[in-house]
Amino acid sequence: MKRKQSLLTHLKRHPEYLYVLFIPAYLLCFFLMERLVPVEGYWVSYLPLDDRIPFLECFVIPYCLWYLLLPFTGVVLLLTDVPELRRYMRFLMLGFGVSMLFCLLVPNGQDLRPAEFARDNPFTRVLAAIYAVDTNTNVLPSMHVVGCGASASAAFGSRGPLRRVRWGVLALCLLVCASTVLVKQHSLLDLLAGLALCLPIRLLLYGKARKS
Repeated sequence: MKRKQSLLTHLKRHPEYLYVLFIPAYLLCFFLMERLVPVEGYWVSYLPLDDRIPFLECFVIPYCLWYLLLPFTGVVLLLTDVPELRRYMRFLMLGFGVSMLFCLLVPNGQDLRPAEFARDNPFTRVLAAIYAVDTNTNVLPSMHVVGCGASASAAFGSRGPLRRVRWGVLALCLLVCASTVLVKQHSLLDLLAGLALCLPIRLLLYGKARKS
């Protein structure tokens, strides 16, 4: 009982830890959404420029680094810049929330994945595993792009150590965004929609002078 009271007291003093609960909630909602959106009969996300974008399986590396970038950003901010952590998590909550709501209201998907890989190498094997667990639905707007927008904004908005590596974070974010179309996980339209969604969220969260 005493330990429970101590935990509650700690959470009251550090409510930022409650933001961590968003991660399992998001993952649960995403996997439920993957089951709700049909694997056929969806609105197809496509631009003619998609046909001119090459398939480069080596870009699966930056694509996968996204899964490390988001927690890295969160942990560094948690330890060094709590006000920016709050803003970062609000960015993710708004961005991912709007993205999932749109996918539920407008079931969408893309048909750009290669039917088979021309080469057999470690990159294509990793990509095949991603294709197997992640359907080609729920692609617009790209949540990879939204997550990058949140991380880059936090890196440039932080007053802590994360700011020192802001250009590295931005470079990685640009590579991740490019990877979404180069490994045929997204249409260029998904990428542009993700960027368009990031703009109003950034204006909302960063439009005013930073508050402590």
